[in-house]
Parts: sequence; C-alpha cells; structure tokens
Amino acid sequence: MAQLSRSRSFALSPILPRTRPETPADVIVPPFLAFTWFVIAALIVLGGRPERMAGALFGILHLATPAIDQLAIGQVRWAVAITSLLTFGGLLRLALRSDRWWLVFATGCQLLALSTHIISLLQIDSLIWAAVTLRWISWGGVLACALFGLWEGRAIDRLRRSARGADDDASAFRDNPG
Repeated sequence: MAQLSRSRSFALSPILPRTRPETPADVIVPPFLAFTWFVIAALIVLGGRPERMAGALFGILHLATPAIDQLAIGQVRWAVAITSLLTFGGLLRLALRSDRWWLVFATGCQLLALSTHIISLLQIDSLIWAAVTLRWISWGGVLACALFGLWEGRAIDRLRRSARGADDDASAFRDNPG
C-alpha cells in the first residue's frame, strides 16, 4: 500500500515504493552505450582494416559483457575481468601489427580499465564506485582515441590521394608543357 506524504503545498500525494534504488548508472549508462555503438559502427563502416578489427573487437565485448555480467565470485566479476583482459590482448596485438598510433593509446586506456578489476579482488567496498568510474573514464578514452584515429586515417588517405593527383598533374605538365 502506498504511503501518503505532504508536499510543499500540503496536498497529499502517494509515495510509491521503488523497485530498486536509483544510481548514477541509471542516468549515465544509456547515452554512453549509444555513443559506444555509434563509435563501433563508425569504425566498422568508415575505417581501414585495423579500425574494422578494433570495431569488431569492441562489438564482441559489448555483446558478451551483459551476457556474462552475473558470473561472479563474491564481488569479483571474473568473467568481465577476463573479457577486459582479452580486449587488452586484442588491442595490443592490433597496436603491434599496425601503424595506427591510436591503438597504442587505446591499449593503454584498456590496461587502466583492466587494472581496476584488482580493486574488486582486494574486497575494498569503499573503492568499488571509484573503480567503476575509472573504468567508464578509461572506456571514454578508448572511444575518443578511436574517433580521432578514424578521422586521422581518413584525412591521411585524402591527403595521399590529393598528393597523387598533384603528382599526376605535374608529370602531365612536364610531358606537355604547352
């Protein structure tokens, strides 16, 4: 049964019980997930081979995480920690095999996110939200690096094409000066 309380205007209004407490995640997560999926789609559609592979890696990560999120021992979400470790390994492999600088920075951000899983291993309850917040910030760093790297790769391709076109024009002028 709903309780009644007095508001400022002294009108009685029902106070409905909440099914779960509201957390900062209720406000932040949906737009953050939409932005994440936007970046993943941009990497896959607009990127070169390394960007497409990173986009596929991020997509797999975000599809797998909700499915394995409940696998935990105490506070330790070991399955999420393993996916974080595998994502770090995948980004490191991409960074070492390609010439994209953003993959190096994204790998560093992912290492930071991976290190936050140690807090849950230490069972320090007061630092759990700090670890979650740091994980979100580091994921934001990964996304920012990905977007900037995607833009830079496309800009370099345009510059190379225009330079080739300028070289073709110069050689045509040398062959036929008049």
